[in-house]
Amino acid sequence: MKRFHPQSAAPLVALAAALALLVLAAPPAAAQCPAYLCYLDLVGGGAVCPKTSVYQNVDGSFPMQSVDFGTDSAACATSGKSKVVRVNLPDGCSGLTVIVEYGPEHDGHTVDIGDSVTDNGYGGDAGSLPAGQNAEVHVVQDQLLVFSAADNPVDVDTLATANLALEDSAIKFVIKDQFVSWSQPYTALETPDLERLFFLPSNPVAPDNRTVYVALNRVVADTSRLGCGVRHALMFTQ
Repeated sequence: MKRFHPQSAAPLVALAAALALLVLAAPPAAAQCPAYLCYLDLVGGGAVCPKTSVYQNVDGSFPMQSVDFGTDSAACATSGKSKVVRVNLPDGCSGLTVIVEYGPEHDGHTVDIGDSVTDNGYGGDAGSLPAGQNAEVHVVQDQLLVFSAADNPVDVDTLATANLALEDSAIKFVIKDQFVSWSQPYTALETPDLERLFFLPSNPVAPDNRTVYVALNRVVADTSRLGCGVRHALMFTQ
């Protein structure tokens, strides 16, 4: 099911600063979703993903951790730094919001959001998760592609495509269990009955997976699939 509704995007640096103050001022209640956020600067290569005991998961991990998996692209003059953020969605959280800001030029693979550490773009996965847990959202050049969770490591379907205008703009993604949305314009895709999208169950049972990988200016696992043009990104739990 798709729905369309236009909405505007706020400047990411100001939004990051405001949200950081709110997060640090109000530690979350145990039964609620921890209000955790991560800010990335793809121009300079920096990342601010706070690691404090307040937000530490039961297993000792942190909800969001910046991970460097490879090389940066030199195709754009303004931003070619690449980052991958591993998000271990805390208990009580239903999903993840990712806001991505583009500069005046872009090229190649700029966004890749998947639930497998071996996602490599175009729905590809090396089978690191159980069958069915490798949905993927991929932006390459000016096209957005949504790939289904596979029945096996090679059997994927393209669930949606969209042509985007990315220069000096921002795009917002929301990832939940069997749900993904993006804007502008606002578009939502959900598969609660078919179970063809992200597996982020509220009551996980092994081998269920509540980890999401967000790759910027690259895909998650393939260091030959790079891109440039994403300048800043902000992501937070919900």
